[in-house]
Amino acid sequence: MNQVIRTMTRPLTSSRTDAKWTQIACWLASGIVLVPGMLKLTTLPLTETELFFGMLLVLTVGLLCVLLGLVVPRCSRVPKP
Repeated sequence: MNQVIRTMTRPLTSSRTDAKWTQIACWLASGIVLVPGMLKLTTLPLTETELFFGMLLVLTVGLLCVLLGLVVPRCSRVPKP
């Protein structure tokens, strides 16, 4: 039973690879939020104030995804024993 637990908990990839894939996913999510968000805002009948706050919200979420992509590799480093 102990061998099964060790086999099932063995990592498949390194932490560096995981961080790189997470970084790429965050940057892609940023583009996925920005492009459709801006396109949707242009099709809605909004006042100037609503459009401003909508654009601000979309840009904020996009920038948050970019910053998260920059921070992930630094946070995922595990100190070696």
